[in-house]
Amino acid sequence: MTSDQHSPADTIRQISHHQAALLAYILTLHPDRSEAQDILQETNVVLWQKVGEFREGTNFKAWAFRIAYLQTLAHFKRVKRGNWLGFSSELVDTLASEAEPLLTDFEQRHAALRSCLEKLPEKDNEIVRAHYENERSLADVSAEVGRTVGALKQVLFRVRRSLKACIELQLAEAANV
Repeated sequence: MTSDQHSPADTIRQISHHQAALLAYILTLHPDRSEAQDILQETNVVLWQKVGEFREGTNFKAWAFRIAYLQTLAHFKRVKRGNWLGFSSELVDTLASEAEPLLTDFEQRHAALRSCLEKLPEKDNEIVRAHYENERSLADVSAEVGRTVGALKQVLFRVRRSLKACIELQLAEAANV
């Protein structure tokens, strides 16, 4: 392996690291979440297949976004052939160019959210992760933690308010740096 090639482990780390941003980007181009997730999987396959074409020292994220863009266009072409309503490539170009600045904001907010989640008390963090990350119902979570659904709603309201304040503070601090 030459010095300008990624090891398989590096490739997996890079692809995994950018999954949320790639999905958000694809969703700006294609609003159907299920199809966007399919496009993301196709993008991951192409990223893996073409990793030898990536030049070390260049921007992996930009390269991955370009592949996601091309995969989205390919998806629209396949859908159009099936007589489904599809977006024109000009519209997709416009959406892509307008989405990139939004994704930078998304990534900053996502990093702030991760940081703020780490600051939550352990019990609150477990409740948030069970409900939002694992997509479990409040009834299921309440049975597990031994609290009423109403009590969990109050906890989640308080936690969301706290997270919002924490995220806004972190973003403001980052803007002042």
